[in-house]
Amino acid sequence: MKCDFIKAQTIKDKLYYDRTQMVDIEIDYPYIMPSNYPNSMIFNTFYRQKARSNYRYASSKLYREAVKHYNSSKAQGFPFYSYVFNQVFEVTYCKKPFISLYIDVYEFTGGAHGTTTRTSYTWDMKNSRQMELSSLFNKGFNYKYFILEFIEGEARRRKFAGKADYFDNLKNNIAKHFDEKNYYLTKDGIAIFYPLYTISPYASGIQVFVIPYPLFGRNLKYKF
Repeated sequence: MKCDFIKAQTIKDKLYYDRTQMVDIEIDYPYIMPSNYPNSMIFNTFYRQKARSNYRYASSKLYREAVKHYNSSKAQGFPFYSYVFNQVFEVTYCKKPFISLYIDVYEFTGGAHGTTTRTSYTWDMKNSRQMELSSLFNKGFNYKYFILEFIEGEARRRKFAGKADYFDNLKNNIAKHFDEKNYYLTKDGIAIFYPLYTISPYASGIQVFVIPYPLFGRNLKYKF
């Protein structure tokens, strides 16, 4: 979703050892123009600190692991491939006072492929606070049961249509790996996602299920 007042800030670095690139780092993180949200300091500070923390991780722990891998590969005559740490973000909803987005971190440390980890955040910018999934609904509504029933039905439709593959015990896995932190808002509904390897193989990717707002009826506290 296009959101003109949220810009990308970037940290980039390439780290070397023995004249060989060990780690390629690129970290994009969101920044709100203060002219659009005078109270954006908490939002901006939160993501700047996370980006710096990720840079410290990539430039220290990941770098040391890469050097170790490089020396081992060199000793055994195997090729070495540079490690990668790449962070991107996607704004999925930005209608005042709400902002919702997710961050994907891709790490490659050798092997057949890298792995992507997603985290999501929904903000009430009027009060400069993050919103829990439960805070979107009226008291007494069993939102978790409702969401899980929708996801199970949609997953079975995708499997039947050949659009995705899922592990056995689909119903149990959907409930077991459901995490209330793994949600974000979109223009069409509330998106619930499942990390890699939880309910489906790597090839099926991060599974995202968008529950349309109208299906919640009057149980939503807000009009998105």
